[in-house]
Amino acid sequence: MRTDTFCGGIAETNGYLLTDGREAVAFDAPEGMADFLDARLRESGAKLAALLLTHGHWDHIVDAAAIRERFKAPVMIHRDCARLLEQPAVQAAFNPFVEVLPCIPDRRLDAETKLELGPFCFGLLLCPGHCPGSLCFHYAAKQWLFGGDVLFAGGVGRWDLPGGSQKALIASIREKIFALPEDTKVFPGHGPATTVGRERRGNPYVH
Repeated sequence: MRTDTFCGGIAETNGYLLTDGREAVAFDAPEGMADFLDARLRESGAKLAALLLTHGHWDHIVDAAAIRERFKAPVMIHRDCARLLEQPAVQAAFNPFVEVLPCIPDRRLDAETKLELGPFCFGLLLCPGHCPGSLCFHYAAKQWLFGGDVLFAGGVGRWDLPGGSQKALIASIREKIFALPEDTKVFPGHGPATTVGRERRGNPYVH
C-alpha cells in the first residue's frame, strides 16, 4: 500500500494517489493531476476506482473532468459542493487564473459515514467551515487522513470565501479530526503532511 503526492497549479495544490498495486483511488484534481495519474497508473498497472474530491474549490477540481474522461472513473463529492463542480464559473470572482471545465459528479455523498471502494474502506468526516460540504477521508487501515483544506501543518483553511465560517471550521477540527488517534497522518490540500497529535499540541489557530 502506498501514497503518492502530486502538487500542481498556481495555488500549489496537493493531489494524492492511494494504491495497493491493483486498484487505486485519487484524492482531488489540481492542474496536471490527470497526467500525473496517467504516468503512475501505467507504471503500477493499477486501475483507478474513483476520484474523491474533498471539496469544490476551483484549484481542487481543475482536472476533474479530464480524469473522469480519461480513466472512466466515477467522481464523488459531497452534495453541498456539487454545484461548484457542475458550474465552476460561479467561482470566477476568486479564480482569475485557470479555466475549469464543468464535471457532473457520478455520486453526491451526503449522509454516508463509510465509503467502500474495492479493497479500500474510508471513514467520511464532514468538516464544513472552509467550504460547505468539505469532506475528510479517513483510511483507518493505515491511520491516514486525506483532509483537503481543513487542517494544515501549523495552520487551517481560510474561512473568508463564500460559505466559510471560522466557528464551523474550528469546531470541525476539534470535534472530528482531533478525535482521531494522535499518530494519524494528515495529508492536506496544501503544504507538507502532519499528524493529528502535532497539530493538537501546537497549532496556534485551534488553541
